[in-house]
Order: sequence, then C-alpha cells, then structure tokens
Amino acid sequence: MTYWESKGQYQNLVEELTKRLPPFGSVPDAKTASKNLEKFRKAQNCYYDLYNNGLCNKAREFSTVFRIPGVPREIKQNYRYNTLVCKTTEELIEAKMDKIILAAAKEQGIA
Repeated sequence: MTYWESKGQYQNLVEELTKRLPPFGSVPDAKTASKNLEKFRKAQNCYYDLYNNGLCNKAREFSTVFRIPGVPREIKQNYRYNTLVCKTTEELIEAKMDKIILAAAKEQGIA
C-alpha cells in the first residue's frame, strides 16, 4: 500500500494537499506560512521521480528531502528500482512521506 499506487495511509490528505499546489514552481509563502506544503511539493516530485525514473533526475534532492542514508546510491545501482528495492527501504520511504504529509496537512488546517 504505497502512495505510488494511490493507496497510501493518508491518501485522502495527499489529494487535498495536491489541490493546493500551484501548477508549476514553488508554493506561495514557501519560506514562511506554507513551509510544510512546499516540503510536500518537493517530496511529491522526488517520490514521483523515484518510482518513475529510478531517481535519475532528483537523487540529490531526494536525499535532502527524505534524509534516508544510502537510498539514492542503492537506487542508482538498481536500474529497475520497483522490482529490486528491499521492502524495508520502501517502508522507510513511506513512513517519511507520511510524516511530510501530516505536517503539511496540519499547517494547512486539513483534518
């Protein structure tokens, strides 16, 4: 049950938060009032790149946003990430995404 499959633990919050994202670029007030929404935007982009491209485009940003040691290196070594990643790494990524989603939802007043 992952966000990639649209079955994440807080999928309903993801859908509400996504409605608040601009079509391109940073979130307005990204450095002040919408700091966590901006982090969600970046995390969502990195998450997409992870599953769609094996982090070919956002490996460095992924390590900054998710802060999971060794993950970008592991992914770069495994071209077909979806089939080769170990379950514990996937669980770590989902847990980090959960925290980012909850922080953004709280900041935005979404229950």
